[in-house]
Amino acid sequence: MKKRMISATALLFVVAIAAVFGLTGCRDMSEADVVGRLSTHLEESTSYLATGVMEVESEGEIHTYVVEVGFAQPHYYRVTMKNEATGNEQVILKNDEGVFVLTPSLNKQFKFQSEWPLTSSQVYLYQSLLTDILNAETTVFEALDETYVFTIGADYHANGELVEQVMHFERKGLTPLLIEVRDAEGTPRLTMQFNSFEWNHEIGEDFFVADAIMELAQEVMGDGVVASVTNVEEALLYPTYVPEGASLVDKTTISTNEGERVIMTFAGDHEFTIIQESARVRDVFAPEIISGEPVMVNGTVAAITDNTLTWQRNGVEFFLVSNTLDRDQLVTVAASITGNYEK
Repeated sequence: MKKRMISATALLFVVAIAAVFGLTGCRDMSEADVVGRLSTHLEESTSYLATGVMEVESEGEIHTYVVEVGFAQPHYYRVTMKNEATGNEQVILKNDEGVFVLTPSLNKQFKFQSEWPLTSSQVYLYQSLLTDILNAETTVFEALDETYVFTIGADYHANGELVEQVMHFERKGLTPLLIEVRDAEGTPRLTMQFNSFEWNHEIGEDFFVADAIMELAQEVMGDGVVASVTNVEEALLYPTYVPEGASLVDKTTISTNEGERVIMTFAGDHEFTIIQESARVRDVFAPEIISGEPVMVNGTVAAITDNTLTWQRNGVEFFLVSNTLDRDQLVTVAASITGNYEK
């Protein structure tokens, strides 16, 4: 009888201990705990591979991109963005040779003198999300049923309308699930929905090599290369945003070997020029070196300097130049050049 009582007591003790540990294991972590684990994951991992869908809202139009992100220590990045509507693909690449933007359909690459991705926030990079959390002046932290959520200020230099970031991290593994960047009205203008995130993913030797990336992408595309628009005049796009005090004063169309080039000149308090021309497929795969940095324009990777902005969309190459607009204004004007045609 005494032996049976001791066994029952021991059983109750084990159940109690298990309950305590069970509650402890399921308890909500504090903000400091979560931030600490986010940092530890990055410090202790050799690489990661993530996939997801990014949506960019501009002028009432949604641009959707399938995104794949690869990273390997200490500073190798590859971000592939594929436009769901057009099938056009771009790659932002950082390796020992520098920072590149690759456009396989045009056999084109820009090489930047840039510190990307440290120069601005990036919704698709784990490092950028962590840095934004660590540098936030104020943070609202929530422990929800399935995620931990950080709400912080947004610092997107190329778009002053984006003022708030809301980041959802999966509770168990603390991998990113959903990132929303909102405007002052609380409307999501930029979202990144992660479909997968794998730490210590085995990455091949050619993963961060520009030539190998271009060759494979072009092989996959085959005849699906973006076709240049030869009649730019018929498909001409106008900015829906023009800085106050500026207006269109001249439009000139020039014939080129590839098609047409249309030059629009705006004058007044702010002077700038927009050039649209048929996208040209490069015969030789050689980088164009520019002293600027990559920036997103409606989900398209553009090249920005202090007074120029260059990007490609749907078979047309765009070039915006101004000595009076700052970088934020350049991006705002460029982002407003959408599917809205002047009639």
